[in-house]
Amino acid sequence: MNKGQEIKLERILTIYTALDLSNNNFQGEIPEVIGDLTSLVVLNLSHNDLTGQIPSSIGNMAQLESLDLSVNKLSGKIPGLLTDLTFLAFLNLSQNHLEGPIPRGNQFDTFSNTSYNDNPGLCRFPLSRKCSDDIPPHQGGEESTNDDSKFEWKFTLMGYGTGMVIGIVIGLVIFKDEWLVRTFRLAPIGRQRKSKRGRSSR
Repeated sequence: MNKGQEIKLERILTIYTALDLSNNNFQGEIPEVIGDLTSLVVLNLSHNDLTGQIPSSIGNMAQLESLDLSVNKLSGKIPGLLTDLTFLAFLNLSQNHLEGPIPRGNQFDTFSNTSYNDNPGLCRFPLSRKCSDDIPPHQGGEESTNDDSKFEWKFTLMGYGTGMVIGIVIGLVIFKDEWLVRTFRLAPIGRQRKSKRGRSSR
């Protein structure tokens, strides 16, 4: 298997550097020393029973063009050092128990969803699942949303109440004379003053 395609080799090329241990019953963790195979171009450990985390030392395999770790029981996060594999053209980490955000950068920005299928714990691009730290605090759950809505309603009611009081006060000031005249049948304040002046002059 090379870059997801099955190829029949008529002879082994000396310049072809590949390690294919797929479709066995290997168990346990992938050793960190695998990162010492820095001339490796193809690494296929798929369809085994491997557990533990993906070794970050794989990021040292600078010549790697194809990495297939699919159909195992690998867990934990995808090491960020794998983004250093600038020649990586094929990646398959599907059907494992990986979790956390998918690293971004270099070749990792070119891989599609199929590289990560059946890893329910994975999130972020290219998957549609967002990570928990990507969700703003005010959208972090139903409880926080309800608290925010209650908070907004309090301010709304306070605004209406304040506006109503101010409106009533302004209305009383503007229509004070007219209200007094209609209620107590008094002459407006200006006329009362003129009337008093006229009487005093007489």
